[in-house]
Amino acid sequence: MRSIIFLLLVGSCLWLPAQNLQLHYDFGKAQNFDQTIDRRYFTATFELFKPDKLGSTFLFVDVDFDKGAGGASLAYFEIARKITLHQKSGFGVQVEYNDGTPDFIVPAWLAGITFPIRLGGVSVYTSWLYRANRGSRSPDGQMTLVWNIPVWKNRFEFSGFVDVWTQDNVLESGKQWVILSEPQLWYNLSTRFCLGSELEISRNFFTFDGSFEWMPTLALKFKP
Repeated sequence: MRSIIFLLLVGSCLWLPAQNLQLHYDFGKAQNFDQTIDRRYFTATFELFKPDKLGSTFLFVDVDFDKGAGGASLAYFEIARKITLHQKSGFGVQVEYNDGTPDFIVPAWLAGITFPIRLGGVSVYTSWLYRANRGSRSPDGQMTLVWNIPVWKNRFEFSGFVDVWTQDNVLESGKQWVILSEPQLWYNLSTRFCLGSELEISRNFFTFDGSFEWMPTLALKFKP
């Protein structure tokens, strides 16, 4: 099932118009108990947001190049479909699937409601979802916040997301909270190229000692 969905996702990338392609250089280190994880490698990101009359489709694919001679060592993707039920408020329903190649990434189906929260002139898009993690002993949930804010006459873009969800504790009984956030700041060099940085903030996503990891990148983005 996982392979079929991944192949369909890759196939969709061949005909859907790409929103942007990003190349990040990860640096810094993460700590997982007594293990130090060196993050000095490249990550490629394909990202798409495609609105239509019924709602929107969003997907992204991350590929880490941390294998021996620089080959691909990790692939992770999310694909989400939103159906807007109330145009004025933006209220809708959402279905999502998340998966990846490493064993520590738990495949998950998600479904729930979504709506924007307007703070001054800024909209933060929220999703409140039931999360069905594969093999989970009991139900889980997820909250997602997404934003994209133009700054200084559109010369800069401040974008990113925050995901907070629950899953079975990988080391003992009970549940654990997982936090994953990737705020980005981009400078628009032209209509197609941006130079920027991302700060990946995570807890219990790929390290499981309960501590927060802070991992910056230097990145180039291309908008076809």
